[in-house]
Amino acid sequence: MNLIETFPPDTLLRVACCSEANFSSWADPRGSEVEVARILYPAPRTAHHESIGGIFHAGNRYYLQCLEGPVEHLAWYLEHLEQDDRHQRVEVIHREAIQSQRFPPGSMRYVGSHKELQAIQTRHGLSTFDPYTFTPEALADFIDLAFDRPSDPAALMGVHRD
Repeated sequence: MNLIETFPPDTLLRVACCSEANFSSWADPRGSEVEVARILYPAPRTAHHESIGGIFHAGNRYYLQCLEGPVEHLAWYLEHLEQDDRHQRVEVIHREAIQSQRFPPGSMRYVGSHKELQAIQTRHGLSTFDPYTFTPEALADFIDLAFDRPSDPAALMGVHRD
């Protein structure tokens, strides 16, 4: 899905995407947690990163991200995510034009404890964390997790709160 062909230049967007961890032959023998940590480790910052804000959750080999920012920067981010060999099956599950960003530009915050995600799954008839099966309503509940508690600087840029 090419965002640049779908939305006019400079359009602010909210995009939700999911991917699956690609634990291949190069995976660390100490276990999947080390590989997950590699994916969550902050990447070198670019102007694109500074324009995008969002939230994410990792669990059960899956990653769910909700990102906001200018269409050009989100298109760049998604292209790089698709090329990242640590991820497979990258899929945009939601996209919409927005008037303003709810997430601070330049930040990516981990949200959702195991208990919080289980509550969303139960409420929406989902048995496990699999973002490919999230409905728009489940995604809205996921986004609300970012605003249900005070901001915690330790939750920014991949530091887990669980």
